[in-house]
Amino acid sequence: MQHILITGGNAGIGKATAIALAKKGAKIIIACRNETKAKIAVAAIKTATKNEEIYSLTCDLASFDSVRNCAKNYRKQFGQLDILINNAGLVTDKLQFTKEGFELQIGVNHLGHFLLTTALIDLLEKSNEPRIINVSSKAHYRGKINFNTFKGEVGAEKYNGMAAYGQSKLANILFTKALVNRYPKICSHALHPGVVGTEIAGKNDNKILWRVLWKVLSPVMLSPTKGAKTSVYLASSPEALTTNGKYFDKQKELAPAALANDLALAKKLWKVSEALVKE
Repeated sequence: MQHILITGGNAGIGKATAIALAKKGAKIIIACRNETKAKIAVAAIKTATKNEEIYSLTCDLASFDSVRNCAKNYRKQFGQLDILINNAGLVTDKLQFTKEGFELQIGVNHLGHFLLTTALIDLLEKSNEPRIINVSSKAHYRGKINFNTFKGEVGAEKYNGMAAYGQSKLANILFTKALVNRYPKICSHALHPGVVGTEIAGKNDNKILWRVLWKVLSPVMLSPTKGAKTSVYLASSPEALTTNGKYFDKQKELAPAALANDLALAKKLWKVSEALVKE
């Protein structure tokens, strides 16, 4: 039985992904910040899929200690990992920080996932068909990597939430490229799930205008089930194993931004990230 770990699997795209893969007979472990919500989600996924092999672990991606504990507990409880889906994410227009003092979006969307992935990479290497799936976004096309902003504002520059989000989503793809270079036997892909009607922009004290805009756009957004389709495809299809390090949208390979193909930048991001997450 395949063991699949999904971050943010208690709601939205993550939960829809968990349900779809549970229906295919996999053992699903959802890593979530809120333990109570995780338990409720586990019960709901079991009911929806008739699959009793659904579990949860506490993991706050805004805390390196929490991520390390999650990886440690995963090893103790399961010991096998075939597919890791780095799904959790957030977007905010307010400057906030992780426990270690990093800008919240780069901290959660990239650094937290970087730490979790590298902490469990040896388990993935032991799998027959290991896969890593990083949920990115089309926002990466406008993203740039500025290492000086990883801890927030630079000088007199005002915090730009969308710029920070684009940076974190570009980091997801660069991370994918670096994974392929370092661990070629692991099938690693990134994806854009579509504009999905989730709570991603409705939390973290976003400004009223931001929340209103999201609400206005909601009627034309995809459902979480539709938004999860590419993640499910990359996690389950034999075709996805025939390529590596690609970017997908609507279950089709798509060319990412030019910066996303900058291998030198990908290597630098890895080295910087590795140094930042050290204990």
